[in-house]
Amino acid sequence: MGTRRRLLVAGVGVTGALAAGGAAFGLGGRGRKPVPRQAARSTATVRRMTLADSRTFPAEVTYEEQAPLSVRVSGTVTALPAPGTVLNPGDVLCRVDDRPVVLFAGAVPAYRPLRSGDKGPDVRQLEEGLRALGFAGFTPDDRFNGATADAVSLWQKRLGVTRTGTVDLGLVTFREKSLRVGEHKARVGDAAGVLYDATGTERQVVLTVERKYQALVAVGKAAGVVVAGRTVAGTVARVKTGEKVTAVVTVAEQEALATDAPVDVRLVTRERKDVLAVPIVALLALDRDRYGVEVVDGGAARVVPVDVGLFAQGQVEVSGDGIAEGVTVSVPAERAA
Repeated sequence: MGTRRRLLVAGVGVTGALAAGGAAFGLGGRGRKPVPRQAARSTATVRRMTLADSRTFPAEVTYEEQAPLSVRVSGTVTALPAPGTVLNPGDVLCRVDDRPVVLFAGAVPAYRPLRSGDKGPDVRQLEEGLRALGFAGFTPDDRFNGATADAVSLWQKRLGVTRTGTVDLGLVTFREKSLRVGEHKARVGDAAGVLYDATGTERQVVLTVERKYQALVAVGKAAGVVVAGRTVAGTVARVKTGEKVTAVVTVAEQEALATDAPVDVRLVTRERKDVLAVPIVALLALDRDRYGVEVVDGGAARVVPVDVGLFAQGQVEVSGDGIAEGVTVSVPAERAA
């Protein structure tokens, strides 16, 4: 991209700079020296920085990993948690025939009853869950033994169900993380089956863009999430490509997303690292194609021609003889930076 085109892209910022340059020096033809004029001026410093241009897209806040929750027990649904309820391991997911179905942490789904003599990773998940609930007297492993049965019996007493020391299929549902109750798919009185949508407890930001912007939403790329007048850091975590591209942005500062305010995502379109920059309003038009800045040194000032690069963040990349980090340049007094 040539210098002239970059200046056009800068738009309003460059117009302001030209106005400032015209007020201070006048705009002559090619080869003419700037003509000093009286105008209120202040100063700014040439800084070394990273400049980034960006594009903003509308987005929405959702909860992660939505999937229907079903139970492996027959009977009639007698109680359901309200939508929006957060359930942690040890909490009751629902009641069927007035018996609780309890959430335990684990990646292996419940697929069989568990009793003394059973072995496997589901046994370990059960024992780890019992230990997390405060039951002791055993070491979590892959073997269901007498100590496990004793802990199960004590847990059943706490739940208010018959103490058998065995875990019937359907009493426990294993999921990897805590969940949040979404839309109900069943009502109290329905046959047990699919009960409600369940999501993760973490909020995330989802945006959809045209395929021409796919490179902006590469997995791992930083994103700025603009919400309620402030920008918080996010990271592109997942991307799904179809007619359009849908990207999921995760945000560590979850509290910032606890709002009904509109949300936008700002993505970097172009970046220049470790460059020298001045406020755009420091630019002076020397003639139609050349620009400069007024360098201030003590009580003296002189105009130095500069090559310009990226315009972004109210700054412009500059280079040229006499331009170095820390050099003082002139800017309009009301726009000093």
